Amino acid sequence: MKLIGITGGIGTGKSTVSRLLRERGWTLYASDDTAKEIMASDPEVRAELVAAFGADVLTDQGVNAPFLASLVFGATEEHHARLARLNQIVHPRVLDAHMHAIEREHAAGTKVMAIESALLYEVELEDGFDWVIVVDAPHDVCVARVMERSKSTAAEVERRMTEQLAMEEKRGMADFVIENGTTLADLERATAMVAMIIEAFPDPEQ
Repeated sequence: MKLIGITGGIGTGKSTVSRLLRERGWTLYASDDTAKEIMASDPEVRAELVAAFGADVLTDQGVNAPFLASLVFGATEEHHARLARLNQIVHPRVLDAHMHAIEREHAAGTKVMAIESALLYEVELEDGFDWVIVVDAPHDVCVARVMERSKSTAAEVERRMTEQLAMEEKRGMADFVIENGTTLADLERATAMVAMIIEAFPDPEQ
């Protein structure tokens, strides 16, 4: 089975590339979706979140995402400490869930499996993948996208970006870079090209 990592910065379009690859037939897991599912359903995780951030962090539907974001994204040491604590609670569970998914897909005979993770390089998981795709876009485009979808200010988006590795470093470590600074049609073509190349490669396990 070919195992692909997909990463990039906030607002670069990782989720759109992932959607296009799913539509192409790839099996794909997104770390954000896995984390949300774990925080919504795992009683132990929910108890740890309340202990760390207070009862307001939870809702009947899962996690109070705007409230949690206000606690962990910011320029102060308190923000950084709370983000580190959130990662300590959630990331090991996400990694464990994905390891089980890899085993399950491998046993099922899946040909290509991808995992989308914004922090793939930050947590040094790149060596676990056969190839890594980085999705990138111009900085101002990324800021505008995140401002529109999250109703954040430019300063708030910029602060969140500082929590991630610089895009220049991610690009330098990537096996493939997909540019997402123009139209959806251009992104579709670029994604299809990278997918065709990966699909044509021999399976590293064979």
